[in-house]
Amino acid sequence: MGDSLERLVREHRPGFSLGQDFYRAAPVYQEELRRFLGRHWIAAGHASEIPERGDYLLFDGLDASVIVVRAADGAIHALHNVCRHRGARLCEEAQGRLSMITCRYHGWSYRLNGELAAWRHMPDGLDKGEHALRRCGVALFEGIIFISLEPEHAPDPAAMLRHAAPFWSRFDFARCKVATQRSWRLAANWKLAVENTLECYHCMSGHPEYTAANAFVKADELPASADAAKFAAYRATWEAGLEGRILLGRSGIVETGGQPCRAGTFPLAPGQATGSQDGKPLAPLLGTVAAFDESVTTGCVGFLTYLAAMCDHALLVTYVPRSADETLVVMKWLVRGDAREGVDYDVDRLRWLWETTTEQDKRLVELNAAGVATRGYVPGPYSTLEAMTADFVERYLKLMAPSR
Repeated sequence: MGDSLERLVREHRPGFSLGQDFYRAAPVYQEELRRFLGRHWIAAGHASEIPERGDYLLFDGLDASVIVVRAADGAIHALHNVCRHRGARLCEEAQGRLSMITCRYHGWSYRLNGELAAWRHMPDGLDKGEHALRRCGVALFEGIIFISLEPEHAPDPAAMLRHAAPFWSRFDFARCKVATQRSWRLAANWKLAVENTLECYHCMSGHPEYTAANAFVKADELPASADAAKFAAYRATWEAGLEGRILLGRSGIVETGGQPCRAGTFPLAPGQATGSQDGKPLAPLLGTVAAFDESVTTGCVGFLTYLAAMCDHALLVTYVPRSADETLVVMKWLVRGDAREGVDYDVDRLRWLWETTTEQDKRLVELNAAGVATRGYVPGPYSTLEAMTADFVERYLKLMAPSR
């Protein structure tokens, strides 16, 4: 779609949302996969989900199905979930344990590192070594498993994460576990979901619970109000009290191979220990966090993976494009590895804030998608509270430029 894509990029008006075909056209989605989505790193899960030999989970998205499995030596492999015989799907359950990876169609079997172990009645002269499962790239960051469908073209993960890593170190995600998880299917293009995530222009009206826990929302929405002045004074005192004890502020957005990464630490609302309904703690403190300090650390790895950590738990959120008009939102709540469900944390309390917020976002994003799909849609201007969304669109357009 070279000419039409060039026209779409050329006709985009800076500071405005994207043209309709960017959100709806299947050929545009295929170009995204080819140009950057297939090579960029995306979170597939956490190492705690596959602790033993043969434990696996599936990643389904980006026109791929990938088996993420722990081998006998403890190494984690990411293997295309496609038999090298005639292409049958190998693993059918979303998560489980295997001794071998076996195709139930014709019985070909593979070791946990993807090597072909056995086949039957094959012609002489064929080399088993040439028929191993196709591999994806794997990178571990603080226990989070990132995969790339095109590792030969992927950015250097260590270089990509280096500037943001210090913001996350105190939480020790590698010693956390997934306490609970949930997925939502959005009838919307992935970019509409990401644009929504990157702005809080909709938060005061759309997310009353999130707004109550995050004082910046009212302060940004009503900068001349008493709420804004009160938050500014609180923030100054909060920063002075934590200066030198934790890393504050923003890392800045750094791109590596076209994949942006950032992190930053900010205050919640006064008296809000963590992201709970009553402001009180939800779980044991993470890592080396010494005390509840009313902070939240947020960031992203690329366009599709987001992290938010408070003193006692963290969220790993992955937006998984499934097609031009469907996106899977996968949310995993992390707590300290030795925390006991029902004793140290309650799952319903842990999930409350972000489950509530994501249910609201699902309705809003699908409302957005329904309007964008009609003949009446034309790109509209971003507000001053949508700067990160506008920045995302400009970075996306660079990746989609015809010269690439």
